[in-house]
Amino acid sequence: MSDWWYSDDDYYDEDTLPDNESPSDVIKIDGPIRAFSRRGDIGQEWWGRQWVEALEQMGLDARLQRGKRYARNGSVQMLEISHGLVYALVQGSRPRPYRTSLNLKQLSDEQWQQSLNALSEQAIYMAKLLAGEMPGDIEGVFQNVGLSLFPRSQRDIDFVCSCPDWGDPCKHAAAVYYLVAEQLDNDPFILFHIRGRKRDTLLRALRQYNTEEIANDADESCALKADGFWEVESTALVRQMPTKMDDPFALRQLGKPPAPIEKELQQLYRDISTEARRWLGLDP
Repeated sequence: MSDWWYSDDDYYDEDTLPDNESPSDVIKIDGPIRAFSRRGDIGQEWWGRQWVEALEQMGLDARLQRGKRYARNGSVQMLEISHGLVYALVQGSRPRPYRTSLNLKQLSDEQWQQSLNALSEQAIYMAKLLAGEMPGDIEGVFQNVGLSLFPRSQRDIDFVCSCPDWGDPCKHAAAVYYLVAEQLDNDPFILFHIRGRKRDTLLRALRQYNTEEIANDADESCALKADGFWEVESTALVRQMPTKMDDPFALRQLGKPPAPIEKELQQLYRDISTEARRWLGLDP
């Protein structure tokens, strides 16, 4: 959608308006769109608040406030969210709506790989994401590898609008930014989408990580099979016992435990494994 800008001089000439083809990955919200919040802050949940605070931390909060009225009164006629771009039509003082966009830097394939590697080491995040739940503190995982899901500087986001206001952002772009905050309240996975990964693509990659992790870290000798556990003969039971006592598979699946109890959990796991092997006659 890089070809839809036009000058103010030809604004009223309909023949000069190029076609605006939506990308295949677009999430489209038809309008007019009105913010659910009728007064006070826009962005009520953790993700929406963080989205708004990201711009406030850049010192752009004064200009952002100008867009609240537009976000609430239905001026935004249409909203499209795709990888690296939020595009909207915003009705201003002129007959035709302004064309407004928020251009956000996408995470590169290499950066996404870093992030997925970090997420794969935290089973609690993996479990929540695969269940369709976005952990509120997942931003910390990205920050640990030097990344962020939210824009952190003006290099990460660019506001463009066909209106004559040269503000950065203008009130039309600010209105769009606020409405994205409410979309994140409803579905925080949209933030992944903006940063370059659709929900389905992300979850498919995480499932692959989960499958590979189990395949690499657990063979038949360390994977406990619950079905018919007590009905099998002792020789079959022996093959179900964990063998990696110094590197507990169960603890790795749960993620790194808190430091104060890590040593105790490791020792407890070793003691249980030792007793189980002794009970089965594997060790004297």
